[in-house]
Amino acid sequence: MALVTYNSWLAWRLNGDPRALCGYLSELAAQDQPYQWLFRLGDLLAAAVFAVIAVLGRRGWGRWIGPRAAQVSAALLVVAAGTVVDALFNLPCAESRDAVCAATDSLVRRVHEASSTVVSVSMLVLIGLAALGWWEQERWTARVRATAGFAVGVGVLLLLSAVAPTLAPGMQGPAQIVQVLACSAWIGLLAWRLEDEADGRQVRDG
Repeated sequence: MALVTYNSWLAWRLNGDPRALCGYLSELAAQDQPYQWLFRLGDLLAAAVFAVIAVLGRRGWGRWIGPRAAQVSAALLVVAAGTVVDALFNLPCAESRDAVCAATDSLVRRVHEASSTVVSVSMLVLIGLAALGWWEQERWTARVRATAGFAVGVGVLLLLSAVAPTLAPGMQGPAQIVQVLACSAWIGLLAWRLEDEADGRQVRDG
């Protein structure tokens, strides 16, 4: 469910503009875009799913991640809350295709940018916390190295999407797409491990 709702950008063709994926994905939900309500709804549904996963994961990831499970859960709740703010305070325009609007400052844009930053940083933090939890239990195993490398990769994508509008206009969209897909896969893993932990409890109880 989270994989679908968090990737509503796949319906970008509804936008009707072939340049829709050149800018930030949140531009699809900008106030001046057709079907902006669809992309905003996708974000709200994704946030709800994230929150459910986070609440269940507080205990469900204990055997998997260890004592850091509660912190991973808290970070995912922050991601969920930030995603809600993103959807409610959507951009006034598709900035990459409207220079005049992009140059016009507004409180809504500031709030949206701040919440987007919180979401991105919190996503990176929750991956790092999982890696830290495993490192505390098993030190530099293959799983810890892979997760740490994944966190670095996500961080690089965040940096690329942040500097792209200045250094390589039009590349922020592709960079963010890879980032969102990667983060979606990570949250999908978190959700899958909930089922795994639940199955383990059923076996023990039986």
